[in-house]
This record gives sequence, C-alpha cells and structure tokens, in this order.
Amino acid sequence: MNSNSHSSTTLESARPVPTKPDPSSPTQVEGVSRNFFLLSLYQIVLRCGWIFKTESIIIPAVLDQIAGAGWVRGFLPILGRIGQSCPPLLYADRLRHLPLKKWSLVGTSLAMAVAFGGLAAMFIPGVDSAIGKTSMVIGFLGFYFLFFCATGLNQLGFGTAQGKLIPPHLRGRLMLASNVVGAVIAISLAAWLLPKWLYGNTIQVNWIFGFAACAFVGSALSVVALQENRDSSQAGAFSPKQLVWQSYAVLRDDHRFRLVCLIAAAFGFSLMLFPHYQALARQRLDVDLSRMIYWVIIQNAGTAIFSLLGGPLADWKGNRVVLRTMLFGVMILPLGSIFLVHSGEFGVRVFDWLFLFVGVTPITFRAFTNYTLELVPNELHPRYLATQSLCIAFPMILSPLVGLLIDLTSFEVVFCGIAVILFCGWLMTYYLVEPRHEPGHHVAYGEMDVDPEDEV
Repeated sequence: MNSNSHSSTTLESARPVPTKPDPSSPTQVEGVSRNFFLLSLYQIVLRCGWIFKTESIIIPAVLDQIAGAGWVRGFLPILGRIGQSCPPLLYADRLRHLPLKKWSLVGTSLAMAVAFGGLAAMFIPGVDSAIGKTSMVIGFLGFYFLFFCATGLNQLGFGTAQGKLIPPHLRGRLMLASNVVGAVIAISLAAWLLPKWLYGNTIQVNWIFGFAACAFVGSALSVVALQENRDSSQAGAFSPKQLVWQSYAVLRDDHRFRLVCLIAAAFGFSLMLFPHYQALARQRLDVDLSRMIYWVIIQNAGTAIFSLLGGPLADWKGNRVVLRTMLFGVMILPLGSIFLVHSGEFGVRVFDWLFLFVGVTPITFRAFTNYTLELVPNELHPRYLATQSLCIAFPMILSPLVGLLIDLTSFEVVFCGIAVILFCGWLMTYYLVEPRHEPGHHVAYGEMDVDPEDEV
C-alpha cells in the first residue's frame, strides 16, 4: 500500500461518524417538534417584516426618490453583501462557542429592528426636510449597511441553530412550512397595508419601514423559548488574521466546498442586478411607484411557489438538485427582463410576473446553506457558512461599477453579461456531489492545516 492510500485510510478512520438521536425518545421528539414550530414561527414573523423592506423593489425605489443616480443605487448590493458576509466571518468562531445559539438570533433580530427604526425615523414628516438631501442619502445607506450587518449575523445564527436543533431530513420541510405560510401572511399584510402607504407616486416611508421594525422585534421574541442544550466549549482570543486564514484554508483544502463557493460567487453576480429591475421597469415601461405593490406581492408569492417545489425536492432528492433548479430560475431574470421591455404591450402586461423569479432568491440562499450543512460536521458549520457567505459577497465590490455601466451603456449590455456568468455557475452544479449519498464523508480537520482546537 502506498503512502497516499495509507493516509486516505487513516483520514477515513479519523472522520467522526454521525450519530442519530433515538427517534423513540419522547424528549427528543418533543424537543424537535417544539423547535420546528418556533423556528418556523420565527421565519414567518421575519418574512412579514421583510416584505415591507424588499431590497429588490422598495429600498431602491426609496433611494431613487432621494438620490436618483444609478451609481448611487449600485451601492445597495455591495453594502448589503459586505454586511451579510464580513461580520459573520469575524463572528463565526464566537458563535460556535456560544452556549445557547438562540440568543444570537434574539440579539441580531433586535439589531435589525433598531436599524429599520432609524430608517423610519429619518422619513417622519419634518425630519426629512430638516436633514437635507445629502445627509438623507448618507444616513439611508448607513442604516441600510447596519441592517445587513445584523442580517448577516442573523443568517449565520439561524443556519447554525438549525444545524444544531433540526435533523437534516426535516430542514426542507422547515423551509417549506416557513416560506409558504410566511408568504401567505406577508402577502395578506402587504395587500392590506401598502395601498394605505403607497399610492400613485407617493410613498409614506416612515410607516412602511416602521412596520418592518416592529415585525423584527416580534421575530426576536418568538425564539426565546427554543429548547436547546448548552454547548460547553469556550472561545479564546479574537484574531481577525487567523479567521481569514481559516477561511482560506477551508477553500484551499476542501475541493468539494471550493466548487460550491465558485457557484456561490456566480450567484453573487446576479444580486447586483436586483436594485435595477424596478428602475428598468419605471424607465422603459413608464410605470408609477404604486406598481410596486404588485411586484412585492408577486415576488413573495414566487417564494411560496418555489418553496413548494424546493422543500419536498430537498427532502426527497437532496439539496444539490434544488440548487441547480433554483439557479436556473435566477438565470431567467436578466434575460427575461430585457426580452419583456422590448416586447411592446405584451411586455407591459407580463413584466409584473417576472418578479415571481425574484422570489427564487431566498430559496437559493437556503439551498446553499442546507447543502453546506450536510457537507461538513456540525462543529464546522459556522466557519463554512461564513466562508460561503463571503464568496457570495465577493463580486459585490463591482456593484457601483455595474450601476455606472448601466448609466454609461445600457441595461441590455450589463444584464446579458451577467446572464453569461450565471449560466457558467449553473453548469458547474453538475459537478457537485450529493452529500446525502455519502454518509460520514465529511472533511476532517486532519485534512486541513487548521487545528479545530486553535481558539480564535
């Protein structure tokens, strides 16, 4: 036997064999059922707030009202993705050592509420005129960035809590329950409240964002009662350099995860276009702001519809096929939007329904998360999820440039270029493994230069 074969055998024997809890245990069944309900409730309430701050529709439209330029709008994706990616990278190991993960969800949800409360306060009549246009733009982007810093930490906390509390075979069901029920309730609220605050070209931003802040507070309260065993490990000294090195080592040494991150980066390019879809419709199809009510409702309906596909498909076939399917839906967006704005009256009538495919995005994020949760052991979840989020965010450094290119060239040039990148990412999904078909085949720490006991 050669040395490589011997090394492989040693690593296989060193891999932790996942153990399943005894499903016949009443305590286990009760705990999982309770946590499933509370995490579903958490996402439902969170979605009720999220629909009133949709970053692909309402947020860029509000920014256009106070700024107008495409390059300013182009800052939204980069601020959003940096906020969702860099803070989680710095927080990942601290979260891993946090005894009760639910308190991370509570704290980050309250931070999201504070950020949107600040945004709402800026638009109170009288306050907005006193602040001035330049300060409004800077303040808007600042609160937006703070919100997504909290959101990034929140998503990392939710993924880690889900990995700890919900068995793999129930995670697709959790996505389905929370997205479908959440979408129905959120759409009902939007259909009832948005016409009161959004009509013609008038938008009462303080009420819309204020409602979102209240919903985020409600989501924080919903997870206080999660049933969770305390983790006993303790965090060591904080070292940003070591955290960056660990993420680099993960990408260098785990070739399967490296491919996932390349696909995630291709997906990240699509996110740069989201603020520009509403601008494309308003500029090329000459629609007013009140049309956004339909876009918001259709987008969230799309999330529910694709959850009905993605949730059961994930539990049945695994998350690889869900990822491939959802990325194809994301790829339709830029090409479909360009086609419709050049389709005359047909495009005007049908463009609203394009936002169904914007609803694919949350399912795609969840598919990336759930795929990674199955690819590696529980103790590696925070680090891997944070690294993956950083890879999605990496293309966002070009986001202001994309907005500027749209101003200098056209929507068509930029949208078609990004569609090509998405197509390449979609093709790469055919080279992914399905972790569910390889039980116990997680990457062991022995395969990396990073010692799991090196405290950060």
